[in-house]
Amino acid sequence: MSRVGSKVPPARQRRPVKRRRSSTRSRWALALTLVAAVIVGGLIALRLLGQASPSPSNTSAQAPASAGSNGGAGAEPTVGSVAPDGTFRTVTGDQLAVSSLRGHPALLWFVSTWCSSCQAGTQAMASEINTFRNAGVRVVELELYNDLGQAGPGIDSFARTYAGNAITNPDWTFGQASQTLTQTYDAQSYLDIYYLLDSMGRIVYINGSPGESMPQLLSQIHKVAHE
Repeated sequence: MSRVGSKVPPARQRRPVKRRRSSTRSRWALALTLVAAVIVGGLIALRLLGQASPSPSNTSAQAPASAGSNGGAGAEPTVGSVAPDGTFRTVTGDQLAVSSLRGHPALLWFVSTWCSSCQAGTQAMASEINTFRNAGVRVVELELYNDLGQAGPGIDSFARTYAGNAITNPDWTFGQASQTLTQTYDAQSYLDIYYLLDSMGRIVYINGSPGESMPQLLSQIHKVAHE
C-alpha cells in the first residue's frame, strides 16, 4: 500500500517534459528546413526560367532582320526631322528614292498587305485620294519588306483589291520598300505606319491606320497645303 500511495520521484516527473521540449524543437527544425528548401528551390526555378526566356531581339517572329538597328541609316525618324533617304520599287518597276518626293508634300505610308487595318486604310484612302490630290499631297503606299515575314498578297494585287478604280490616280503610287527602308521607318515592326512630309522633305506628322485616323490626317494635310 505504501508503494502505491507513494509519490513518483522527481526525476521521473521531469523526463516527459524533456521529451516534449525535444520533440517541439525537432518539429521547428524540420519546419525551418522545409521552408529553406522551398525558398532555395524557388530561386533555382526562377533562375532557370530567366535563362530559358527568349532575348528581346528574338521575341518577334514578324520583325525583319536586324529590326531596330535602322540598318545604319541613322536615328529613328521623328517629327521635325528630315525624312531619311532610302529606296523603294514601284509596281511599274521604277526604282525611286524618298528624296525624289521633295518639291511636293507627300504621305509616305508603310503597310503589310495581310493586316486588316491596312486593307481598311487603303479603302478609306481611295475615298479621299482626290482630297489629297487637291491639297497637292502625293501618296506613296509601300509594302513593308517581306511583308514582315507573313504571307500576304503582292502589293499590286492588294492595290487592285482595296483601292479599286482609284489605283489609276497619278498621285497615288504603290510599291515595295527595301529592307533598309523598312528598318529605318518601321524599326518597331508596326503593321501600318505613315509619315506626312512637307515639300522640303521634313516630317510634320506621324500616325497609322488611316481608316481610323483619317480626320486627323486630313487636318494635317490642309496645314501642309497652306504652308
